[in-house]
Amino acid sequence: MKTTFERYVKKIVNQTDCTKEEKEDMFEEMLLHLELSRDDLIKQGKTPKEAEKMALILFGDEWEIGSQIQQALFPYRKELMLTLSIVSILFTFSVYALQLFQEGDAYIGWLLFSILTSATLLSLTLNLLVAINRKIMVNTVLVTHALVFIYGWGIASALDFTLFPLFSLIMAAILLLSLYLIYKTALVLPGYSGKNLKKAKLLHISNITLGILILSVTLFFLYAFLIFSSEVQPFMLLFFIPTVLWISLYILQIKLFKKASYGIKYMCCSTGITCSSNYFYDDDTLPLRSPSNEKEAHLSHSDHACDCDCPVCHRRLGL
Repeated sequence: MKTTFERYVKKIVNQTDCTKEEKEDMFEEMLLHLELSRDDLIKQGKTPKEAEKMALILFGDEWEIGSQIQQALFPYRKELMLTLSIVSILFTFSVYALQLFQEGDAYIGWLLFSILTSATLLSLTLNLLVAINRKIMVNTVLVTHALVFIYGWGIASALDFTLFPLFSLIMAAILLLSLYLIYKTALVLPGYSGKNLKKAKLLHISNITLGILILSVTLFFLYAFLIFSSEVQPFMLLFFIPTVLWISLYILQIKLFKKASYGIKYMCCSTGITCSSNYFYDDDTLPLRSPSNEKEAHLSHSDHACDCDCPVCHRRLGL
């Protein structure tokens, strides 16, 4: 059974869009803070139960702390995602209503998918959905959202109305904001520092950019075949082979990057089929620190003050 401290810290880390490994590191850091604070209060004469309760009070409200850490990791992203979700919902209903008014019929399937992705994005923004890896889930929803709205742009372009240039401008803004949020979400890597941080960012930037190109080319050829074909053919699934390869190699690169600790690291980089590149780095750029080696660095927490150099303290104290 989980302790009170563990349940408390779990609520905090579940509000962040970090990977599983980053959440585990953050969980251990904060749990150590609470335990040290409790031990210090016991030394001052408090009973274990009183010390535990007082340590939680001194640390603060779990929902507020989770929100502060999320904001520190992803500044202004919540506001941007909120704007994207609301504008997308309004745009979807506008295009659907115009198509229904002009043609007497509309694409109900696109309406449902568009509203579903926008509503999921809104739920993630407001922390209404809890996921094991929120970062992957957010980016998956953003990519799906962008693809759905590219299709919506095609629907809007077929309509005859004077406000089409304005709709095109809004559509372009939605797609650009989606792409910006995809990069912004992927490039926040709290578990890395120094040379490793630069190499991790390069890994994500190159793969995301490559993925966008692969998806664009795939959709272009798929659309071209659908124009000349009266129905969907099974062989069209072959167009998605480069995308599947890219996703598989991207995941493999991330796993290899996390496991490697020194020497030469070979990272596969897809180019439609694959290519490879080498990365070199030193032992002193390991991404994660071990909380067990930091216990001596933490000072008294009776006043919730700390002189250590861990990232949690910096976020909590606004350093």
